[in-house]
Amino acid sequence: MRLVDPDHRRPGIPAAPDPGRAFKLVHLSDFHLCRAQGAPLTAWASKRSLSFLAWQTHRRHENRPAVLSAMIQALVKISWDQVVVTGDLIQLGLPAEFRLARRYLEAIGPPERVLVIPGNHDALVKAPFADSLALWSGYLSGDLPFRGPAAAPPVFPTLRIRRHVALIGLSSAHATRPFSAAGSLGAPQRARLAQILTETSRQGYFRVVLLHHPLLPGQVSRRKSLTDAPALRALLRRHGAELVLHGHAHRDLRGALAGPAGAIPVLGLPSTSAAHPANERRACLRVFSIQRAGDRWKIEVQDHRYTANGQVVVLPAASP
Repeated sequence: MRLVDPDHRRPGIPAAPDPGRAFKLVHLSDFHLCRAQGAPLTAWASKRSLSFLAWQTHRRHENRPAVLSAMIQALVKISWDQVVVTGDLIQLGLPAEFRLARRYLEAIGPPERVLVIPGNHDALVKAPFADSLALWSGYLSGDLPFRGPAAAPPVFPTLRIRRHVALIGLSSAHATRPFSAAGSLGAPQRARLAQILTETSRQGYFRVVLLHHPLLPGQVSRRKSLTDAPALRALLRRHGAELVLHGHAHRDLRGALAGPAGAIPVLGLPSTSAAHPANERRACLRVFSIQRAGDRWKIEVQDHRYTANGQVVVLPAASP
């Protein structure tokens, strides 16, 4: 079955072009921008109070706007084709934070070159679309004809085709009970993902699956987990992907999942705003170089890491 858009009138995905030069994909995650000033008292009669307490006690010391700005300055100095941001751009889910995050996204690049998926903090509490994710609408959107109306919440998975790369954005973000940072995809989203993976594989694309919560077992506690991760892992084992990227754990995580054509690299990124003493938790932007090599894909990974003395250093490129 060929993939069509939601109104079932437009054709599916065209064949991938010749890869030509390497495609440069940059991964960022977990900005945790916080702006509580000016919020009405009614805004705090919710899970926001707990999230603000976490900000005051520890997160504000680690997640610093100055670090995020330094990483963005490093980013604009390098050549890249597309940036992906895997959620938790904000801390409290307030409209002022959505507007602030929009300004940071604009500093990175225009919406057609920057793809965002939401994290659990971006959906901390139920909020009107117009005061929340609508403020990032262009950055959340997939390509026409595979998206819904512009004024409506995005339909996930989102799909962007960039040269020989298919970027597939999932959303595990929804409001949960207090003390929970868990997420889930749900059966409808997984079913659409299976269809997208099948069609993009048939057409010869390098498939990158983006989600906020970690995919592999044991990487976060149960209260922070993707509750339907076993179902997603089973789906990827059947349908395959070339790369899975996530955030949420705030540390460098590297693993793999068995796929139908070999191992699928699964990589998690530290917070892009983190001034953490531990190297594996310090701010990093990760650049993937993706190119066809005969009948196989060649991937190189290069980290640009924030150092303890406030510099951004470029580490040697390696395989994922």
